[in-house]
Order: sequence, then C-alpha cells, then structure tokens
Amino acid sequence: MSRRATVRVGLTRTTKRHRSAAAAAAEAAWYERVPWAAPRLISIEGPVLVLETCTPQVRCGPRWRPVRGLHELLLRLHAEGVHHRDVHVRNLVRGHDGRPLLIDWETAIYQPSDLSYDLHGPDASGVPVPEIHAAHTPQWWGSPQRMSIKNQWGCDVPAQTP
Repeated sequence: MSRRATVRVGLTRTTKRHRSAAAAAAEAAWYERVPWAAPRLISIEGPVLVLETCTPQVRCGPRWRPVRGLHELLLRLHAEGVHHRDVHVRNLVRGHDGRPLLIDWETAIYQPSDLSYDLHGPDASGVPVPEIHAAHTPQWWGSPQRMSIKNQWGCDVPAQTP
C-alpha cells in the first residue's frame, strides 16, 4: 500500500503533502470547520497543507494522557455531527494551551448519529468505517487496534481520569 500523504514536522510549521490537491482541500475543510479541535491551518497550497506544529502525544511522555479533555473534545465533535473516524494516540497532539487536538482528518465525516463513532465505534454508532480502514481494524477509543486510546492508556469510555 502506498502512502496517501507525507508529513514533515518543523519547529513552527508542519507540512502534509497529499497525492492530490483535491485530497488536501478535503482535509483542509475539516481544519477550517472545527478549528477548536485541530492545530491551526496556516495555508493550503495545492496538495500541501501547512499547519501550526503542535507536540505529538507520543512525544509528550507518559504523564500527558488527557483522558477527560479528549473525551470532551469527542463529545463536542459528536454534538456537531462530526466523526473523525481515526482516533488513536498517533493522531493526538497537545495544543499550545495544553488541550488535546486531533490531526489527520482524511477520514472525517459529517453524519448525525445517536452515538459517536470516535467513542463507541462503527457498530454502535451506525457510522460507516472509512474505506481506507475497511481491510484493517477500524480506529476509535476502544478499538482492539494496538494504538487505540483504550489499549495505550488503559481506560475505556466513559472516560475517567486514571
């Protein structure tokens, strides 16, 4: 499987180069739609997104596990009918104010539902699995996938601060 995009993290700016300008524009639309849930989108130049660099969760150390903040973020997204559909520790960054933010919005979808895909998964929410995850384990908080929030942080929904 070839990469859909390449990412280069700089001190203040992160660039994500998509294979097509259309894919970059689709992802950029999510950064613009939910700016409170993602790093700041600086610009979009053809197939390249330029984002403000935030610290990835995997580089924050084991003490930064913003369980409550991530739970609140996912509830707020769900209240707006938005499902990221790729929630795992590698797609989580620490904003400059310490709040958790999500990156990699390629699989996001708008679909009102009774339950959040990101908190409860595709079966419970009725929100479809993204095409790119159809052959693999889908990602959500309690996914059996190794990098899921549940497996990495040892906590399940409803999120409780350990």
